[in-house]
Amino acid sequence: MNQQFTDTVGTMTLVRNAEAAADPIAASAPETLQLRRPADAAVEAIFAGGLEKMTLPRSYGGSQATTREQLEAYATLAEADASASWVACIYNAVGHMICAFGDQAIEEVLASDKPRSAGVFAPSGKGRRTEGGYLVTGRYAFASGQHHAGWIFAPMMPEEGGPPIACLIPKDAFEVEDDWHVSGFIGTGSNAVRLPETFVPDHRTVPFMDIVHGKGRPSSVSEDPYYRQPFVPIMCAVSTGTPLGLARKALRLFKERIGKRGITYTSYSKQSEAPVTHLQLAEATAKLDQAEFHAARLTGIVDEHMATGAAWDMETRVRCRSDIAWTIKLAREVCEIVELGSGASAIHLKDPLPAILRDIRTISVHAFLLFSTNAELYGRVLAGMEPDIPFV
Repeated sequence: MNQQFTDTVGTMTLVRNAEAAADPIAASAPETLQLRRPADAAVEAIFAGGLEKMTLPRSYGGSQATTREQLEAYATLAEADASASWVACIYNAVGHMICAFGDQAIEEVLASDKPRSAGVFAPSGKGRRTEGGYLVTGRYAFASGQHHAGWIFAPMMPEEGGPPIACLIPKDAFEVEDDWHVSGFIGTGSNAVRLPETFVPDHRTVPFMDIVHGKGRPSSVSEDPYYRQPFVPIMCAVSTGTPLGLARKALRLFKERIGKRGITYTSYSKQSEAPVTHLQLAEATAKLDQAEFHAARLTGIVDEHMATGAAWDMETRVRCRSDIAWTIKLAREVCEIVELGSGASAIHLKDPLPAILRDIRTISVHAFLLFSTNAELYGRVLAGMEPDIPFV
């Protein structure tokens, strides 16, 4: 094994590494906001702790961290800056998918100058079969983290017909559009990228639905149950950390404030003495507890399958999408209760709460994580019908 692949970070240290990364990430948050992408100092802090390779094989210097460990790392990062947390999540989610491409592709990515990949899951491109691979072109929106990535995971539809094919393509082959002018997750750098016709060799392609269903090319890691899992439950599980971190921070801020301020135009000189505050605090705490339950159940079932290789049934797979949707919905409700209880002083941009609110509202409308879509899907399967979408 190449020496550069042997610097494994133990999973026991990952949350501590996230805690160490939090201060430089928080300090660089204003720059991240201005740049509309992670500041260099933020990603350097992520890389210093090995927090971008939590899903890579230990044999390649990764941690093969459980999704629960990842949740806590992303939640810690989110309290410093949700954009940095989400970018770290994407690097690791795509890192897991890279392991479906086989050893040649894995080693090609990890031996490169920027051994990490951004990714777009929608098969937005098209590919034309040619000798030894495909000629691929297309426009891919929401390429989070691509500014500091050396590769992009880009599914495409073959022109000759058939299901989508996932491709690993060097980032330098893409043109970056200046379209990321948004109200939340401002620092994720999720610009659209455009790919002129580019040759992608066969070893950097794999049927996308193989990844969705936990299959891939034979490799040195392909028999490890950690990498033989349907990808959608994994993506659901790792997506819990960022919203939980935001909700935890919002509730903590609320608790810190209520003893230090009154409620204007009332008789309460201390907010903590007002019955309405007690109701708000109780409701927000209960909702956070509920969000934590869904996240714990979700990561628990995924980690159990990753450890044992047990088979999945469809209802459990679809329930994973329900659990992430409920986690985010409840986390958002926590933040919005805090908003209502914080008064007009919390609308100042220097206050942490506006950033929390814009980020939790943004992740709430992510197409893959959308509550209405995932609740409908879960109810459909509970009613005895087959899923009507392929990504389960």
